[in-house]
Amino acid sequence: MHRAIAYCCGILLLGLTPLSAGAHGLGIEARLRAGTLRLEAYFDDNSPVANAQVRLLNRENHLLMEAITDPEGFYSLPAPPPGTYRVEIRGEDGHFAKASLTIPEPPVPDDTLVSEGLTRTDRTGARKWGMAVFGLVLIASGAVVVNWFFNGQKKQPASS
Repeated sequence: MHRAIAYCCGILLLGLTPLSAGAHGLGIEARLRAGTLRLEAYFDDNSPVANAQVRLLNRENHLLMEAITDPEGFYSLPAPPPGTYRVEIRGEDGHFAKASLTIPEPPVPDDTLVSEGLTRTDRTGARKWGMAVFGLVLIASGAVVVNWFFNGQKKQPASS
């Protein structure tokens, strides 16, 4: 019985472990600088997404612009009018990300973040390592629980 419980706990822990932990995720950061919308595409390992397809869509999903990122993962265009937009970036090997952008009414301070979600620093910096440590602690805890179930109920020797 305890063996079945241990197997169920192991399967549950595997199900809780993110399968994409080792994946090469794609992130987007968009900022307004001097009337220019600067889009930045990067992977979780902080490398640029070069030559990726960039699409800017309005609230009604109409395509406003399509372009390609430079070798450093950047693309700049004149800032669109105030409103809500969506940017989609498609890199090689099927990597894809999208983000909502909110362009505020002027005046806008220089270097204003307009994309929603994690910034590049959050996605590739200390937070990433914190999540890795959390994952390792979760796996180690699971191993302790499984070990306890396997070894916690040792059979008593038969009495004579």
